[in-house]
Amino acid sequence: MADHFGIPQLKEYLAKMGLRLANVDLEQEIIELAFHGNHGQWRMIIGIQQSGEVRKLMLIAPHIAAVTKKKRLECLEALMAVNYRIAMGKFGLDLDDGEVRLEEAIPLADDSVTFEQFQLALGAMMQTVAMYHSLLPRIVYGDLSVLDALNVCEQEFLQEINEIEQKDMTTDATMLEQPTEPEGPTELNVNDVLAEITRMLEEHTE
Repeated sequence: MADHFGIPQLKEYLAKMGLRLANVDLEQEIIELAFHGNHGQWRMIIGIQQSGEVRKLMLIAPHIAAVTKKKRLECLEALMAVNYRIAMGKFGLDLDDGEVRLEEAIPLADDSVTFEQFQLALGAMMQTVAMYHSLLPRIVYGDLSVLDALNVCEQEFLQEINEIEQKDMTTDATMLEQPTEPEGPTELNVNDVLAEITRMLEEHTE
């Protein structure tokens, strides 16, 4: 019998995407990525969940934000609005401590997922975190309405992507001339991959 799809295949996919791993737990079947950038520091947990005969690929971005008593209804309304807008992933709330996380579960048909499917799913999750990371603070501390906060987050994200693409166009030639440097820390600058992910997602939604 062929080996189950699992951590070795996921490691290959992530390496193909140029992403470095912060932590790998083979026993728990979990890979952790750590990101930093204009969106602050955040993590993405990728794992395999077994429930009876069903195996699922889990993508989880924990501790994205927190919901407290202050403007609680507005924050919950905003999270519901984002869930309605996005095609991949959903925001959830831990009622015990107010933790907000973004997660997606993908059933493994034929016990596998292709690289292209994985790339689209992970890219969509990263894009959602990058776009809406400041949504709740804008409502709680910026006194914006839910709709205004959503619009500002989306407009600023698109502007940032345009700026990254322009910067890439002006630095590509210089980077080709520079010698290769040793790998840095395990944290990733999400700005380095978001522009390419956005282009990829746009191609698949035309």
